[in-house]
Amino acid sequence: MNTSIECRQITFRVLFDRPSDAAYLAAATGAARFVWNHMLARQHELYNLAKTLGIQPPAPSYLNLSKAFTRLRNEAAWLRDYPFSPVRHVLKYQALAWQAFFRDTTGEVGRPRFRSRWRGDSLTLPDKIRIVDGKIWLPKRGCWLTLRRRGGHPWPHGRPVRAVFKRINGKWHCTICVAVAAPERMDDGSVTGIDMNAGQVATDDGWTCIIQAQPDTRRLTAREKRFNRRMQRQKKGSKRREKTRRRYARTKQRIAMRRRNWQHQVSHRLRNGTVVVEDLRPKAMTRSARGTLENPGRNVKAKTGLNRVIRETGWGALRDMLAYKAPRLISVNPANTSRECAACGHVAAASRPSQAKFQCVACGHTDNADLNAARNIRRRGLAQLHGEGRSDLPTLMNRETDRKMAA
Repeated sequence: MNTSIECRQITFRVLFDRPSDAAYLAAATGAARFVWNHMLARQHELYNLAKTLGIQPPAPSYLNLSKAFTRLRNEAAWLRDYPFSPVRHVLKYQALAWQAFFRDTTGEVGRPRFRSRWRGDSLTLPDKIRIVDGKIWLPKRGCWLTLRRRGGHPWPHGRPVRAVFKRINGKWHCTICVAVAAPERMDDGSVTGIDMNAGQVATDDGWTCIIQAQPDTRRLTAREKRFNRRMQRQKKGSKRREKTRRRYARTKQRIAMRRRNWQHQVSHRLRNGTVVVEDLRPKAMTRSARGTLENPGRNVKAKTGLNRVIRETGWGALRDMLAYKAPRLISVNPANTSRECAACGHVAAASRPSQAKFQCVACGHTDNADLNAARNIRRRGLAQLHGEGRSDLPTLMNRETDRKMAA
């Protein structure tokens, strides 16, 4: 069986044998945050000076930032108490952020921003990672930190490539990127179309059509809103507000974990065959409808709620999971997938009398609107697979023909 080297990420809880080890890790992340903010401020000063003198400013490349970091480390002696490579590696992220900003032509990518001590507590070990018996070596400090995870390490013989320490809601976590020999993904010949909606997805594999809804998080969402309102009423800097803020953050984390777990479950069920999805642009679809003072938007409140549900469903994250789990992922044109009849191919807006119901005005075919769209997406994927090259046109065939073509 053919194998390939792939990277897998595993997140562990970090346990400390001594409180001083936790304090050192927090100080090391603070040093990395200081270096980020210092270099960002320095870059802004250089750009302003170059603009005043009319000259070309120095490029914020990783090489130039690393040279400046070496000089900063010689000037600030306290930075020598922390590991060199992990603290410097934060400048790699800053250089990539500058590159994304300069290459962007749409205006959607902004400049790198300063990091607050309330956010961005992370430290990356880029190389020389030592993991022995469920413990990871913290350089410069010279101590072993215990890693805990329910189920243990799924790839104990993998080669650790990178490790990232991050503090979330007062608890330290370590995400380790491991290079493993992954076997070739087996394709069972099935082709499944997925219609991604707000809060649910509909799937059709030629035999069964099902709707998989997100877990119900209404109680957690109400709890989140309650803590948010309470936090707004409390005095900034008080202990009570800090306690409420942590409970609010933990509730948000629980909601995010439930939704991500649902995405993993959906992608795991579809991992054995070809998956066909719509070529959607979630960022463009979730733009604000507020408009301007001259041209104010309409139905702003309803559009805001729809945008929130789309973001919570996580179309992009689900698609990324399918890309590395399924043997093949195909994108098709999303135009009229919800207005096209899966039985006769007639396209009409009047065939959608409601959000959930589809009733063709030509042949009378009735079905759930999302399941009807999933069938259309699957058939466009089959058309693209077998060389028709025009996946936006309907390809009418029965289930038996679908199965033969998929095989």
